[in-house]
Amino acid sequence: MQQKGDFMKNLRKKFACFLLAFMFFAGSAAVPVCTDARVITILEPSAEGDYAQAGVPVTRDFTVSSPCQAAFAVAVEAPLGFTMTLYNSAGIELDSIHFNASDPDWLPLDEIYFNNCTIDLPAGDYKAELIFEESAAYRFTIIGDQPEAVLSSHAMTITAGFDKTLSVSDNSGTVKWSSSKPSVASVNGKGKVSAKKAGKCTITASVDGKKLKCTVTVKANKYTASKLSNSQIPNGSASWEAFSAFYDSKGNLVIKCRMVNNSGHYSEYLRDLNVKVKTADNKTAAVYKASKMNLYVSDQGYKDFRITVKKDSLKIKKPVDLRNASITTDGKYGYTYYTY
Repeated sequence: MQQKGDFMKNLRKKFACFLLAFMFFAGSAAVPVCTDARVITILEPSAEGDYAQAGVPVTRDFTVSSPCQAAFAVAVEAPLGFTMTLYNSAGIELDSIHFNASDPDWLPLDEIYFNNCTIDLPAGDYKAELIFEESAAYRFTIIGDQPEAVLSSHAMTITAGFDKTLSVSDNSGTVKWSSSKPSVASVNGKGKVSAKKAGKCTITASVDGKKLKCTVTVKANKYTASKLSNSQIPNGSASWEAFSAFYDSKGNLVIKCRMVNNSGHYSEYLRDLNVKVKTADNKTAAVYKASKMNLYVSDQGYKDFRITVKKDSLKIKKPVDLRNASITTDGKYGYTYYTY
């Protein structure tokens, strides 16, 4: 028989093909193999092989550390019939399959014959039992096609004061999380990323000997929109909109607005003001209403002004994500006719 090194090298080549084929274990339907996977050795054959007496069970215990598609291979010097039975850690039979010497799936591997079958296994301890119809030297190998650990996101933006959660898919092992700049964004043991202040940092998930990284950009909790310009307002009209909003040190909501006047008259005031701030999920965070506000804006001119919604008057007392909020403004303007 071949030496162990050559045997495993050739066996892996064969498995690369078999793991792309059908799943024949216990008559199960064909199962495609995940392309983002790595091949791991679950059970190595002994260096010199093993010997089994006809009809006498031989068993091998093995452990699956994380879910994978396991491929079982039995190599012998000539085709012969055998039965393989799989048990879980509780001794419960999971499945059993019999291979005949005339089975068309028997393939030569440099003058060694082997048969292969695959099955999806969750993490756990197992036992495989082999019973050969004839006494024979054999090698028994189990190789796993294990999905690679994948990070749920490689880049994300978070508003300061808020958080998002990262996760590692296709993995049941232990994940160690870390942040390159905890002062910008920290991360806990469950992948919850908490944004602290504006800046950038890297969140790393260490798993299966790999380091998976996500670039996190933290932005200030501030609403920002473009400022109105005179070119946007038709002649004979005037308008105003919010272009900025933030919470001050006391928790009040400050909203900055710009009034643009192309009415042909000197604007003196705004009346029936109605400002609404809504969150990304359409919840009303704040409302500002006023019957009148003196605001002098010359024709073809503009003026910036601010309004403040006191903390006690906020619809949502806890700061909301202003960066992803929307602000609507409504109200009429009053003007004085020019006389010459």
